Amino acid sequence: MSTTASTIFFGQDGFRALDQYLVKKQPSKTFVLVDDNTSVCLPTFTSKLTALDVNFEILEIPAGEDSKSLELANQLWLTLLEYGADRNALLINLGGGVVGDLGGFVAATFKRGISFIQVPTSLLAMVDASVGGKTGINIGGLKNQVGTFSEPDLVVVDASFLSSLPQEEWESGHGEMIKHALLTGNDWPEVLNWTSKDDLQKEIQHSVAMKAKVVEADFKESGLRKILNLGHTFGHAWESLMRNTSDSVAHGRAVIQGLHVALVLSQEQELQAELAKRYTWTNVSTDDFEALWHYQMADKKNENAEVQFVLLESIGSPTFSNIVTLEDWSTALLWLNQSTDVE
Repeated sequence: MSTTASTIFFGQDGFRALDQYLVKKQPSKTFVLVDDNTSVCLPTFTSKLTALDVNFEILEIPAGEDSKSLELANQLWLTLLEYGADRNALLINLGGGVVGDLGGFVAATFKRGISFIQVPTSLLAMVDASVGGKTGINIGGLKNQVGTFSEPDLVVVDASFLSSLPQEEWESGHGEMIKHALLTGNDWPEVLNWTSKDDLQKEIQHSVAMKAKVVEADFKESGLRKILNLGHTFGHAWESLMRNTSDSVAHGRAVIQGLHVALVLSQEQELQAELAKRYTWTNVSTDDFEALWHYQMADKKNENAEVQFVLLESIGSPTFSNIVTLEDWSTALLWLNQSTDVE
């Protein structure tokens, strides 16, 4: 499976491919980026590789969205310089979406670009962040405002990393898989019943294949790729609001909140009701409407100072660049709040 410039491998095939890559590339120096949660994956990761330089350097960052900052990117650039990294150096990002986004950005910009590999360890990173070549950091309390489109040389997706994933993080990835099911019509509504105890290797591959196909058709997000933002316009705003009020929420759960909004705006209340059976809508205070609208106005995909949403004509038939007014948006949120109160 591949996108524009990178190849995606699954399970043991991925580690065999990575070994072959290391033998062929012979990087001048290899760095492995982890956070203080995913560092426990290192022994498993290194045990599956025979060609990894025994003198590789470990770069560890704090876990959490706050690490996607210019300050931490600068620290990593300086560390790479300190260890004498040149343009033939390699950065392997072993972790969730934060590690992949930040590591990809650091690699894409250091010396105008060094090679990097994505090895996602969370369900969210496997089905979303590691595929498609988006890298980035947050500024001004807003997500992914600075970044690049830069493909990794290789993506290795191994579901065995999920065995120790906390339930909250599993649900975060589940949100993206639900989004993919709504976009394609595949696996709906079965996707709502999947749990962390299920063997979802095939389902993960299907989800990755869906995203890879869209990315292959529109790498720079000039058109079709925008459909992958279903649930994200409100989801990112909700995520920013929660992070800035010290009550953070996982990305995938924020996307689920955004899916509720998008489905109501699409006049797909029956789909929204099905979604609510698994993940209920979290009521939004009217006092937060103004801040949320402000965050949505900062969305990178907006044009002409108008808020744009991905909506569904029906399940499996998404449309993008739909202008949504403040009045319609507020009505949708109030309807969702009321429907939850009735329940």
